Amino acid sequence: MNVKSVLFVLCALFFCVSAHALGPHELLVLANEDSEESVDLARRYMEWRRVPDCNLVLINLSGETKGLAISLKAFRKHILTPAKKAVAARGIDDHILAWVYSTDFPTRITTEEGVSLIGATFLKGDVPDAESILRATYASPLFAGPDRTKGTRSASQTFGRAARMLGNDMPIPSMMLGFTGERGNTIEEVRAALWRGVESDATAPTGTVYLVKTGDVRSRCRDWQYGGAKREMALENVEAVVTDVFPTGKRDVLGLMTGSAVVRSEAVAGFLPGAMAEHLTSFGAAFEQAAQSKVTLWIKAGATLTAGTVVEPRAMYKKFPTARFYFYYAQGCTAIESFFLSLSSPLQILLLGDPLASPWAVDDRVRIAGMPRGPLQGSFSVSSTLDRTDPMRFYSHNLWMVDGRVIGKGREQTVDVSDLDPGTHTLRVVAYSAGLVRRQIFALEGFDVQ
Repeated sequence: MNVKSVLFVLCALFFCVSAHALGPHELLVLANEDSEESVDLARRYMEWRRVPDCNLVLINLSGETKGLAISLKAFRKHILTPAKKAVAARGIDDHILAWVYSTDFPTRITTEEGVSLIGATFLKGDVPDAESILRATYASPLFAGPDRTKGTRSASQTFGRAARMLGNDMPIPSMMLGFTGERGNTIEEVRAALWRGVESDATAPTGTVYLVKTGDVRSRCRDWQYGGAKREMALENVEAVVTDVFPTGKRDVLGLMTGSAVVRSEAVAGFLPGAMAEHLTSFGAAFEQAAQSKVTLWIKAGATLTAGTVVEPRAMYKKFPTARFYFYYAQGCTAIESFFLSLSSPLQILLLGDPLASPWAVDDRVRIAGMPRGPLQGSFSVSSTLDRTDPMRFYSHNLWMVDGRVIGKGREQTVDVSDLDPGTHTLRVVAYSAGLVRRQIFALEGFDVQ
């Protein structure tokens, strides 16, 4: 780990961050308890991102996986049900909006027409008929278009807003931190990609998104989106280039989207932190197949995020991110929100990288005022203060949490410590902005209970 990483991990417990759309307290992290690497990576990521400890769920797969595959029955029994029970038992089910899997999980669910771990999670284990999966007629309620040439486009909307609208019909978006099996990345490469996500936050990068046409059917099925995406990105002051030339040697690569069975990912000289690269091909995330370039090559080359299907998808753009991914990203959505806004039928896709990467987060701050010092007993009162880079940005409400569990709302809060165990605890305040792209900022303070 470099010096900057060490400083980040060892910083004081008082902590505030730039304004994200999805927050770390809204992310459930799953690790394979039989894999030391999986658990270690999950804990390290949670530390970097300040995810509450109670948001970690250790999963016992009990030998149910066969290579990279797991049955739908076993997925429900060993992953879905235990995770949902843990969320309810810990009292955090009122704010979890997305899941993230660490390494050493199966990537594919063995249904009649295969789906990915991400697809089965999204559907909460209720997989549609094989024809709907094969032909991509299943339509995600989070997808914001376009679904055809000159098709309609919806506004960017973060998960918190979508959840309010969908209620119990809200799916479970998810990603994987990384894949380290055969044809995957090393654990060092995965960690480096996740740290690039952390480094990208609120940087407002000035690189270029390359939308590369190849003439291959993998490109033709989607490149009709490129012109519209380029125009929308220009409105957000993000440069995009529609080209038939691969960006060999380029050092300003903020994003790369193309269509090809084989790519020379190492030919890109410099991916910027937060970059998403993807090449729409049949076996990009079918790691048991030797054929075709794997999505993990993008991570090795320096990308932060990537995506690919775990089974043969046919040349159907609805199963892959649209080029509008980068527009949602530039509007302030996190990586995972940008993926699901741009996925029409996210049932066979595997998404890798840092779900909370947010290069266009705003650099606002919230602080906890009135925090007492020394061992505490009884109760104490605190309030929040805001430092905004734009005085016109309105933060509509606050959420207060102790050890990752909600205790109240409002600008001021009384914290009762009488029921807490002796030792160190964490107070978190989260301030939410108004708008469809709901930004949030948070601050942490540690306190000791007698």
